[in-house]
Amino acid sequence: MTGLYVHVPYRAASRPHDDAYTVVDPTPDASILSTALAREIDRHADSVLDDVPIRSLYVGGGRPSLCRPGALRPLVRVLGRVVEPTMLDEVTVELHPADTSPVYLCHLRRVGVTRLSIEGLSFVEEDLDAMAAPHGPDDLVRSIRQVRRAGFRQFSVDLLFGGAGQSRAGWKASLQRAVSLGVPHLTLHELETGDTKKRADQLAFALTFLRAKGYVPYELTHFARPGHQSLHQEHVYAHGDILGLGPGAESFWTPDAHDSSAARRRSNVADLTAYVERLQADATPVAHDETLSTSALAREYMLLRLRTQAGLDLDALADRYDLRLRDRKADTLRRLRRRGLIHEDPARVALTDRGRLLTDAITRRLLRELGPA
Repeated sequence: MTGLYVHVPYRAASRPHDDAYTVVDPTPDASILSTALAREIDRHADSVLDDVPIRSLYVGGGRPSLCRPGALRPLVRVLGRVVEPTMLDEVTVELHPADTSPVYLCHLRRVGVTRLSIEGLSFVEEDLDAMAAPHGPDDLVRSIRQVRRAGFRQFSVDLLFGGAGQSRAGWKASLQRAVSLGVPHLTLHELETGDTKKRADQLAFALTFLRAKGYVPYELTHFARPGHQSLHQEHVYAHGDILGLGPGAESFWTPDAHDSSAARRRSNVADLTAYVERLQADATPVAHDETLSTSALAREYMLLRLRTQAGLDLDALADRYDLRLRDRKADTLRRLRRRGLIHEDPARVALTDRGRLLTDAITRRLLRELGPA
């Protein structure tokens, strides 16, 4: 499977906790961006997109739902030239509660969107006020109900945790409200402004609470009821190919599936004006392009897979990236297992619930012991 990511950078106001490239414009003219995106897609049409089938499409940002539906029609048309709509397993668009309406949702379904990612942030008014969110809890609840009425069965809600002023009671109330509304998928985003111990406690509570409610923590901060996992996210954490389009978008690509040493990572210029001007001049929008070493790829694969419930596939690590972790780090793995931080069998290494709360520390330790990339 190959994934396509389209970055729409517009936001109505800045969000300090969002590190993606964004442009503040409450009423954007997205037709200019759409035309540039169409040009970028055309640049790939006879190379990358001609060779591999695209199975998922994710439109994120930013706040793509700020754009008027008609402004993105050129993008929809050009995507139809390079992507076979019937072959797409998943089409996701990020949706803000303040932008939700029956008319807008109907348009999304008409153009083939199958999944929505709702930027909820919290179901608690005090938390939303602290984040200066342009919506309240009632707006979020209304958005979820409208999404259901529009016929969307696959959708997710983003919730933030770890803020300095967020109470444990507020975090619990937010999770309980999401569950009571039958939200099928939750994505938790950690704010690194509060106390580290408090953030770990909030994640531990979410892990226990949501699992008891029937959610599978298929990745450290992604929780889904069976059958509602995000295919795009699963693909990302499988170290799969992603073609990124738009200003600031990143791509990871292996031209030869049998030769991981040719894998490349590149990123577009993170400037909307420069992005548009380059494509108008028939120039590449890519600002950074590198071929990754096998060692760097092995490290990326470990970073990604140790965050998942399935864990790190040791055979894949050896076959794809020539790293035999059990041979190299047998003592370290043994110590982690004795401390109850990992499950280990001949085929994989997966973190226990206790270990998942220390994911970053465990991963850093393994990578540090492996030496420089």
